[in-house]
Amino acid sequence: MPHRPNAEELEEFLSRAVSQVVVREELAALLRSGERRLRIKQGFDPTMPDLHLGHAVGLRKLRTLARWGHEIVLIIGDYTTQIGDPTDKDVTRPLIDHEQVLANARTYQEQFHRIVPRENTRVVFQTEWYELFTLKDTFRLAARFTVQQLLAREEFRKRQTAGTPIPVKDLLYPLLQAYDSVAIEADVEFGGTDQLFNILAGRELLADLGKPPQHAFIVELLEGTDGEKMSKTKRATAIWLTDPPAEMFGKVMSIPDTLMPHYFEWGTEMPLPEVSSTLDALGRGDLHPREAKERLARRIVTELHSAAAAEEAALAFREQVRRGSRPMVITGKVASVQKPGTSTATGIVVDPHTDMGTQWTYMELTGIAGETLSVIEAATRLGLARNRAEMKKHIADGVVELDDQTADVSTNIPRGGRHRLRVGKRFIEFSWR
Repeated sequence: MPHRPNAEELEEFLSRAVSQVVVREELAALLRSGERRLRIKQGFDPTMPDLHLGHAVGLRKLRTLARWGHEIVLIIGDYTTQIGDPTDKDVTRPLIDHEQVLANARTYQEQFHRIVPRENTRVVFQTEWYELFTLKDTFRLAARFTVQQLLAREEFRKRQTAGTPIPVKDLLYPLLQAYDSVAIEADVEFGGTDQLFNILAGRELLADLGKPPQHAFIVELLEGTDGEKMSKTKRATAIWLTDPPAEMFGKVMSIPDTLMPHYFEWGTEMPLPEVSSTLDALGRGDLHPREAKERLARRIVTELHSAAAAEEAALAFREQVRRGSRPMVITGKVASVQKPGTSTATGIVVDPHTDMGTQWTYMELTGIAGETLSVIEAATRLGLARNRAEMKKHIADGVVELDDQTADVSTNIPRGGRHRLRVGKRFIEFSWR
């Protein structure tokens, strides 16, 4: 029989780093009673080869449920990855080759088990059911949803408002994720706040088929070092589960001070009383932000590596700061291609006067015709602005600098050489050839 959590255990489980639970009291009663083993589902699309600290928020919850004796089913979305989960961006995600999906999935499986135990856990691929799907099965699944239902999804609403295309394949994504729940007969599905629509679609589909509707367990989305949602597609600003200890430590030291409450509560397993006392001391000014951030970095590296690795990373960080007479890059590695025509290296720039780090990125642009590149196009390609309109606004606000000189809409960048482009508080060093 599953473990029956006490009131304190259950309350923390249902509230810490949790956005919402549907239906909370029903799920609480099931967990409290321990009368039956629940089947818990979470799906992952291996669009990239690594998982990040934001994924660990939900994975820790799954680990708790596995330890309580419930069954965890981790679904590798080898079919949904090829479609791409729709976003509100004006660029539709390209189809991903199935062989690349499978290659990414192999690394996922190892990373799952860095947090979720193998006991009470199984990993399955969507291939198990979708390889058997016929066109008639697809029609039957599609018949259970309406276009109006699908267009109620926020991402689709934003596209409609903006007048950007919504390919039919994008409309299929929520249906396929919903059917995953039918295929494994899920009792609960986990996901971030961006997955609420898809998870509720699974709940509705189960009920429509006369099966008990799954519960939706929605966790908070941890931010990256740039203050925006941590994402698999933003390699430079994510903290990866595969990052070496020193790099992981340095990245945590680079997060904005305002993110520390989220990182302490959502990104660690630090006991909540200790989290509260740390944040209270920080708020009163009794604890310096640098010291608080070092505690945070030590905790995260300890949990994902070891205490010894955290100590070594802390000493290395301090030594680099001590030796520096000016801002310097203390970590860096070549990452995988972020988008066509770019390669990326990341690191931390440390200010020796404050011991604080900020994110540093170096990128190389390739495959661009012509002898000059506009600063607007460079910024959008480098990810410093979402689109040309946003970049023009930054220029009008006077917050754009190229090589320490204020840039305007007519600023062009010659081919060759290395440049430094700053937009607001973010900057990237880059070259293009």
